[in-house]
Amino acid sequence: MPKLYRISKSVYTLLPRRDVFSNANVTIIKDKRNALIDSGSVSDPGTRYLTRILKSIGINDIDKIIITHSHVDHCQNAGNLAEKFGAEIIAHENAGPTLKRSNEVSVETFEFWELLEDAYPKLVNGRFNRITRHLIILGYKHLIYGRGKKIDDVTFVKDGDIIRIGETNLEVIFVPGHSNDSICLLDSKKKIIYTGDMIAWTPYIHTSIEDFRNSIKKILTRASEVKVAVRGHGRPHRWEGFEKENYEQFLKDMYTAERRILALLKQHGDLTIDQMISSVFRRTHLVHQLTYRIFMRTQQFWIRKYLQGLQERDLIKSYKEKRTIKYSLT
Repeated sequence: MPKLYRISKSVYTLLPRRDVFSNANVTIIKDKRNALIDSGSVSDPGTRYLTRILKSIGINDIDKIIITHSHVDHCQNAGNLAEKFGAEIIAHENAGPTLKRSNEVSVETFEFWELLEDAYPKLVNGRFNRITRHLIILGYKHLIYGRGKKIDDVTFVKDGDIIRIGETNLEVIFVPGHSNDSICLLDSKKKIIYTGDMIAWTPYIHTSIEDFRNSIKKILTRASEVKVAVRGHGRPHRWEGFEKENYEQFLKDMYTAERRILALLKQHGDLTIDQMISSVFRRTHLVHQLTYRIFMRTQQFWIRKYLQGLQERDLIKSYKEKRTIKYSLT
């Protein structure tokens, strides 16, 4: 069942009706002008249900829809809502190409293709890859999340810009890592940060380890201005004693993973990704193993990102042996 959290007198977060990990929250800001942070998908919460929720808290109009990043669960319903309310859609400029083509079925507008290529190369790059690609994207984007309306106009923002919603001011913090168009929004007056999917241990990363690391550091520099963190998935969390510590721990984990890779190569010589995974990621929780390691295979994806970063710093090198890629110290 969906749940509406009241974060402050004028801020609410609506959790999705279905799986909170696959469907994004919609945050509502009630002011002299009203706004949404992320739109959710066409199927969840959907325009009709969201309109009912808005009316239940005394909102009949939406002036702005701010997109934290252009992944389908966060923006698929933006065009529908903008048409209904005449609302302005706001996003980072890197989100522009995807948002404006969000109603299309194409690799260019499918945010998880990089992960699928890495986790299931035979499935998506085989003999029937064109058919497979089309069916996967069609099923994921339109059958699961619903077909959104074409978005023609987007107002672009950049790092440091202020988005004004009545008397509420939201500072844009550009945080590439989870995606190359991710932004956080900081309300220093209410001491709330809206992080979208820039969450520690988020299972997708579409830029680089260095981007992700730098973005977490950037968020932590604003720690004194935050009391509550509102995520794009799941319920809000207190900043001190929870979210801040998650970011700090993940920074340590990232450095640990790199050290383990270098130590393994020093000790054992040339290794493949499969030979490194169990030693680099020593998490044994059942859900993590089933979801991230076996089904979604994101550990393959993460370790490849670490390896790319180490190669860019000339600490390791790779070579092809028959059909296998091996890594070694430089």
